[in-house]
Amino acid sequence: MNRANIRKLMSGYFLYECGRAMYFVLITWFLYQWTHDPLYTGLFVSFGFIPGLFSNLIFGVLVDRSNRKRLAGIAGIGSVICLSILTGAFLLGWVHPWGMIAAHMALQTAGSLFRPSLQALVAEVFPQESLPRIFSWSGSSTVAGSLSGAALGGILAGFMAIELSLFVVILLYLGAVLTIHLLHYIPVPREEKEEISSFWHEMKEGFRYVHHNRMLYGLFVMLMLGQLTFHTTLGFLSVYTSAHLKQPSIIYGLLDSTFSIGGIIAGLLGTWWWAKCQHRIGITSLLLTAAGLAIVSFTSFVPFAFFGFLLIGIGTSFIRALLQSVQQMATERRFHGRISSLRMLCNQTSVALTGPMFGVTASNYGASTVFLLLLIPVTGGVLWAYVQSRHPAFKKAITAA
Repeated sequence: MNRANIRKLMSGYFLYECGRAMYFVLITWFLYQWTHDPLYTGLFVSFGFIPGLFSNLIFGVLVDRSNRKRLAGIAGIGSVICLSILTGAFLLGWVHPWGMIAAHMALQTAGSLFRPSLQALVAEVFPQESLPRIFSWSGSSTVAGSLSGAALGGILAGFMAIELSLFVVILLYLGAVLTIHLLHYIPVPREEKEEISSFWHEMKEGFRYVHHNRMLYGLFVMLMLGQLTFHTTLGFLSVYTSAHLKQPSIIYGLLDSTFSIGGIIAGLLGTWWWAKCQHRIGITSLLLTAAGLAIVSFTSFVPFAFFGFLLIGIGTSFIRALLQSVQQMATERRFHGRISSLRMLCNQTSVALTGPMFGVTASNYGASTVFLLLLIPVTGGVLWAYVQSRHPAFKKAITAA
């Protein structure tokens, strides 16, 4: 494997996620402290994913038809422009909760292009047998960036004006764009018959591919549960820290970082966990997630909360990294972009639909109830994962690594 490419890829993942986590901690903390209404937090999380319900269908085909590195760069620059406008609004005093939500929607849309572009790029740059290791390492870089960004964001939220903090976020995004630009990449030429296919035809072809490979449905469900838990945890952690645990922004940043530490542990142990659990990786990962949700639902003792979020971080990171590797390995190369975007469509739909409901729940019954509600679908997901573990195509993809 090209070590220089690995270093650039890991740096890109780290810087992008560090910026994203720092931005998210700053904005969600500021939003709740300003409005004192968890409903805005739920709307912030939910509305952020609404554009992706439409854009993912287009982006998936776009990724499969275009230069993937160039698309990742365009998405990164789009994120920088969006953050610059948001920072300008804070400087001019034009900020409003709905303005913050609109900016978040634009930023999430750019992320909906960046992530499948980079994931498909990885699958094209590195050999297939190396993908579980690369995705595990990239997962570690991602959560290391998230840990650093969350901790820094928690500290800056209490000691620095948000305009200056957002400027640091912009620099991190620019660093991510630069490192991805420096990645050595020779696009794989498309076959002639692929070149004449219409955009609409390729979109429909992606749906047909999933329909003819039913095992992907099961993977989408488990990955959806992992992402739903991941994004809901991040979204409501500020409300949980402030309203339930009665702690300041520094504790919020540390809890977010602990959540990311769980992801680092999952990344370091990913290959071992894959070899040990084999086709049961979905079951065991969801069980870890369920245990963490149960702990944070029933405790107001801060050390227990740290342990609960650590377990959630480990479980969701195993789901997101390892099962994503299964999906990539079980998918033909020419469909990587479309299948990744369809997976993200399922993930983002679940968050968009549940965000307002969780916001109302947190307003009326407390933030801890949100995690209790999440425990219900995750427990059902354990049973689903058991059924999926017996699917021949799933076992074949696992043993092919």
